[in-house]
Amino acid sequence: MAGYILSILGIVVAGVFIDIIIPSGTINKYIKSIYAIFVLAVIITPIIKFFNDNQGFNLEYQEYEINQNLINYIQTNKIEAMENNIVSDLEDEGLLNIDILINYSLDNNELSINSCTINLENLVISSDNQHINKYEIIKEIVRKHTNLADEEMIFYE
Repeated sequence: MAGYILSILGIVVAGVFIDIIIPSGTINKYIKSIYAIFVLAVIITPIIKFFNDNQGFNLEYQEYEINQNLINYIQTNKIEAMENNIVSDLEDEGLLNIDILINYSLDNNELSINSCTINLENLVISSDNQHINKYEIIKEIVRKHTNLADEEMIFYE
């Protein structure tokens, strides 16, 4: 960087000497034009060097490694959010204190839902919904979120 600043300072000093030494006239315009091109070259040289040394933008293809821990974390959060959404929808239907556990597997970073365990031990049904078929409502809501078949839903009471 210091060399670059010294180059610009040297060009400025040379410009002053050229202006003093060269007589005014038609040749003065040509010499000043050549001098301007030379100044421009000195200023642009570090920019060109910056890109040629691969210190600038690197457009080469690089192979990236998949972070398996991150994928597992994201998929786990996705399942937890799905479980919470099911519980929330069940509560909206008046079915409270149901525990939902979605059993899943990750094969080649692909999430697949195997089954859903539904614990009804602490089930509370609101007074508005006492005469309902709780199994059908639960199956419908779980099916909406997981696309599981009825035989893949396991109920515990």
